[in-house]
Amino acid sequence: MLCANQPQVRKRYLFLTTFANMTRLKLFSWINLVCLIVVIVVNTLAVTLPINGMSTGAISDLYPSLFTPAGFTFSVWSAIYLLLITFSIYQFWLQRELYFTELSMWFWLSCVANASWILVWHHLFTLASVVIMLLLLFSLTRIFLLLQRQPMKGIGEFICLKLPFLFYLSWICVATIANVSCLLLDWKWDGGFLSPEIWTVLMIGIAATLGLFIAYRFKEPAFLIVLIWAFFGIYSKRVGTEYQFIADTARVAAVVLAVMAGKGLMDLSKAKRV
Repeated sequence: MLCANQPQVRKRYLFLTTFANMTRLKLFSWINLVCLIVVIVVNTLAVTLPINGMSTGAISDLYPSLFTPAGFTFSVWSAIYLLLITFSIYQFWLQRELYFTELSMWFWLSCVANASWILVWHHLFTLASVVIMLLLLFSLTRIFLLLQRQPMKGIGEFICLKLPFLFYLSWICVATIANVSCLLLDWKWDGGFLSPEIWTVLMIGIAATLGLFIAYRFKEPAFLIVLIWAFFGIYSKRVGTEYQFIADTARVAAVVLAVMAGKGLMDLSKAKRV
């Protein structure tokens, strides 16, 4: 009798297991959406309240790093959040993908790091802000590497799934360098044997080299778009000032990246036609 009931018991077990997994994945999708909403709310409050009586930009002005781009450059967050909203909607159709659970967990960590960074930055905890920024960078890097292993099913999935994190990671690479620069200024470090201007030029070179490596190692020329925007922001802020050398370096870096991004896009287009 027990043996006769085993197939039915097994079917019931499989049904309950599948139902539980689907319920869990649906919950993950809602958590992803809620986490993004929390991030957007915290970042909005940082400007509208503002948190601790100072806006994010005003705090940045307390640490006059030569690497920090012009204020308009930070409008890139509008594009990033718009893409992340697109992802937060699209991810409801990703629940059956094997990578969805891991993607969600790294996304939660990135959201916690993003909101936490705003709080510690507005309370002038510069060392803590660098630590949290590195955590954000790490989580986005894990998402980037995870998505590199997943074939995109078309341009629509690329825009909704991969592009948001390409732009996000690219900007956070720039933000991490700027954040470290602010920390060094807070510690009253004068640059040692190199002038602040030379250090800034070196940082632009490092950011550009890193961008080129990622773009061509992973065949993701879109990664360069945000870097080009950041370098244009640095150029705009320093052109016509005593830091013309920084402006010229940023301009050259932006042009080189633009040319390489265009070449990369053409190469990808040719590869798809073959």
